[in-house]
Amino acid sequence: MKLGLSFLLILFCTVSIAQQSGNRTMRNTITDAPNAILDSFENDIRNEIAAKDIAGAAYILYHKGAVVRMKAFGESDVESHRTMQTTDIFRLASTTKPIASLALLLLQEDGLINMNDRLEKYLPAFTNLVVLDRIDTLNGMTVLRTHPAKNPILLRHLLTHTAGFASQNDGEMRLLYQSTMKDFYANDLTYFADKLASLPLNHEPGDGWIYGPSINIAAKVIEQVSGMLFQDFLEKRILGPMQMHETRFYLDSTEANRLTSLYTRDANGVMEVVDPGTVSSRLISGPKVHYGGSGGLTSTLNDYLKFCNMILNNGVHEGIVVAKPETIALMKTDQVPLNINADLNTQPGQLTEGFTFGYQIARTENNKSLRHKGTISWYGATGPIFFIDPQEKVIGIYMTQMQPYSHINSRKNFSNSMLKSIMK
Repeated sequence: MKLGLSFLLILFCTVSIAQQSGNRTMRNTITDAPNAILDSFENDIRNEIAAKDIAGAAYILYHKGAVVRMKAFGESDVESHRTMQTTDIFRLASTTKPIASLALLLLQEDGLINMNDRLEKYLPAFTNLVVLDRIDTLNGMTVLRTHPAKNPILLRHLLTHTAGFASQNDGEMRLLYQSTMKDFYANDLTYFADKLASLPLNHEPGDGWIYGPSINIAAKVIEQVSGMLFQDFLEKRILGPMQMHETRFYLDSTEANRLTSLYTRDANGVMEVVDPGTVSSRLISGPKVHYGGSGGLTSTLNDYLKFCNMILNNGVHEGIVVAKPETIALMKTDQVPLNINADLNTQPGQLTEGFTFGYQIARTENNKSLRHKGTISWYGATGPIFFIDPQEKVIGIYMTQMQPYSHINSRKNFSNSMLKSIMK
């Protein structure tokens, strides 16, 4: 009888512990309840794959502490017909920027810098800057008409894209930037910073918004102040503590079977490979020299969710304090003057989008989007897109590898589809 009672007691304790363990992990399990809106969204992805608009895609929807749905579709590599998995590795491109932005903010948290410091204090190459007035042609030669900058570049301008830097995305300096930075991946951050400092600014620092390469300069400041390589600082302060072991700049050959291929479309709309998801990828066999804050990290759905969830939870990840709440608050608060619109896609005169230290932020609500005021988001040139809605405690991450991506309707409709699905 004593043995029987002991056995029952052990069994009860074992079940109790298992139930407690299950409760602890339940917040990260996939609920995957029937949802017509998500089903429709997924059908759109399947149709785009069938039409060869994309090779494949994967997404994750997270709401109030639980993964609602996480799925992958199509192929990660068309040539080998490798099925896309939710654990596949994607090129983050500019969705690297929020991680790099937090890294710079951690130096402010440490008391080593201030967002209102002059950039030239840390990188003297940016001391005597000039602003472009116009571009003339004289005897077939391009002549840049400039004047000395009246305002200094501040560190805050780096994280909000208001420094005025030459950029491939906008402004009069696009072609000159592209020709100056053509050997981008073959050189380090020091080379990049010196090259950028040699170009005129598009506008006075703080007086406009042009999306560009300023987070690379933030990464160089991190190196200068911390005395560490940028990639090592990320690993020590962010990636390591959060166990984001699937997030890195370059890969080993053993990981080639999880790397998705990056595609583009030719003039006839036919998909062709930009960078293969094989050992021939530049991420595996190319020069591993450039570790940039503006882009370059690779990651998975689950790993990037960790970072987004930490931001949603004000700097805490599974009990580990990665950043102070006041630091994360800077990443959730508009840092751009209200007379400046921080958006690549809206028409001039619209002031609907601001920019935090790391994210685009919705200033208003409108009938074109279901995003609430205060929703932060960004996207990458290789196809990924995500949003964090602090009000509804929603995170949505969509990964595909297609450049450019303007024809991908599922990507365009992603945030609305995710938000509709939880509001049904």
